[in-house]
Formats: sequence, C-alpha cells, structure tokens
Amino acid sequence: MKVVSETPGMRDFTINDGKVISKAKDGKFHVPDRLGKSLVKSGEFMVTGITFRNINGYRCLDCGRVNVFKDHCGKCDGTNLEPEQ
Repeated sequence: MKVVSETPGMRDFTINDGKVISKAKDGKFHVPDRLGKSLVKSGEFMVTGITFRNINGYRCLDCGRVNVFKDHCGKCDGTNLEPEQ
C-alpha cells in the first residue's frame, strides 16, 4: 500500500518495532497493507490514488475533518457531522 503523510516534509518515520520507513523516490511511503490501514486509521496518513472529486463530504464539527461517510468521523470517531456546502 502507498500512503502519504499529512505532515509536509516528512521523510521517514519509525514504527513500533523500531523499523524505519523512508519515503520512496515517488514521494510516497510504501508499506505492507496491514500497517498502511493502521496508519490511515490514525488520521496522520492518507492512501494515495483515491479521489472523491465532485462529491460533497460531511464536516466534523468536533475536529474539522471532512469525511466521505456521514455516520461517524474517521479521525475522532465523533458523530457531530454536517453536510458540506
């Protein structure tokens, strides 16, 4: 799985077992799927290659994140969402 960090300029990071993951030449972090899913769930990383153009999302009023699904926030797990305009 290829992921990108929400932190601009991040070049590498260390996972729990001490392994260092460095950014590849394409500007993405190449990680195993299981680790990638965990990183995305943390809210600090995003999967590359997924776009939702021309789709209005749901803004979380608790943390400000825009979500595609309206049942709960993917970052803070809150349910206080309102449709984007």
